[in-house]
Amino acid sequence: LVTGMLHAYRALFTGSLLKPFSKEVALFMRNNSERHKRRLMHLSVLSLSNGISCLRGNSSGPQYVDEFITEEHLAEALRNKETTFCECMLAIKLMCSCIFRRLDEIKPIARQYLELFERQGSASAQFI
Repeated sequence: LVTGMLHAYRALFTGSLLKPFSKEVALFMRNNSERHKRRLMHLSVLSLSNGISCLRGNSSGPQYVDEFITEEHLAEALRNKETTFCECMLAIKLMCSCIFRRLDEIKPIARQYLELFERQGSASAQFI
């Protein structure tokens, strides 16, 4: 389940076509709905799906990334030491903010991203 989820994140971050990719993610979610015992994993896959909807401009989906990736979700991931999920959610937030030119959101998200890596001892906030 985690491997499939991380593969889907990699596909999004490397520029897969959104329309066929959204179908693949929907199928992945449907096939693994019973396995979503871990709330954070479910939130992570759901944030990926909603991120695709946001990027595609679906009128039925969320219009802003803050509607589906909240500070509570990020805090829950950090409390549970799920840094991979936290990193993926922050990357989606950053990607959507850059693409939609929400410049006021970019710096705080980038700072959160760097703080995540600083906790792991592998980053420096010199470029912000």
